[in-house]
Amino acid sequence: MRSVIVGETEIYSVSDGKLRFPKKEFFADLEESDWRPYKDYSKETIDLNVGSFIVKTKSKTILIDTGLGKLDHGILQLEKETLILDMSKSGFSVQDIDVVFMTHLHLDHVGTNMTVTKEGWKPTFPNANYFVSNKDWKLFSKLINTESFKYIKEQVSPLIDLGLLTKFNEEISLTNEVTTLPTPGHTPGHTSLLISSKGEKAVITGDAIHIPIQSSNTHWSPSPDRDKRLSSKSREKLINYIEKEHALIAAGHFKFPGFGKIIKVNSKRTYIPT
Repeated sequence: MRSVIVGETEIYSVSDGKLRFPKKEFFADLEESDWRPYKDYSKETIDLNVGSFIVKTKSKTILIDTGLGKLDHGILQLEKETLILDMSKSGFSVQDIDVVFMTHLHLDHVGTNMTVTKEGWKPTFPNANYFVSNKDWKLFSKLINTESFKYIKEQVSPLIDLGLLTKFNEEISLTNEVTTLPTPGHTPGHTSLLISSKGEKAVITGDAIHIPIQSSNTHWSPSPDRDKRLSSKSREKLINYIEKEHALIAAGHFKFPGFGKIIKVNSKRTYIPT
């Protein structure tokens, strides 16, 4: 199922490929015994979808995260550079996007912001305004001259010169149906999105959660989390909200398409794919 309806809003799942991480490196704080109850995670590696979402409301078409693009994550990429093609499968062109919302500034969430042309770097989505948390910008802009974060110069900084980047603080509304949910920890300004329409709700999580079993193990914080304690706190709060409000969860790193529900099974929170 590539799309779901939330009230009068439609959410489309699109992907920029798939990454494979060594399990012991991605969750370095865990022991093998922690994984034993979960037969689906018996292998030594974890595959993560590089997922994005398109939210189509009455007023705007919003792309959440732009994948890895041509950037190199330094790990095995099983598939790559599929975002634009996948968008077209759902009926969208780059010209259709009004807003590009970055949940945070890690490279697998900003990698298709810009495209190189004969005239230089140009916005991939020519009609869009781009949004990112000011807290993330303050951190990542300080790291821009380091090897690991040089991609910011290519994929984010040019948007400022073009007057296309809005740096927001805390909670804002992108449309009447779409508002931000601060979920710090993975990065200082990491932000999820709440979609609310006609009494129905969905949450696009970004990297507040990476794999489904974190819904029942919210204290599991992966190595990329900058502040693991804060990340765990944000995740617990977010999953509680999703469960309480019976909201749809849309998680970009879950197995495609990443839509599902969080329900109690034998008193344990469980992700059920839609």
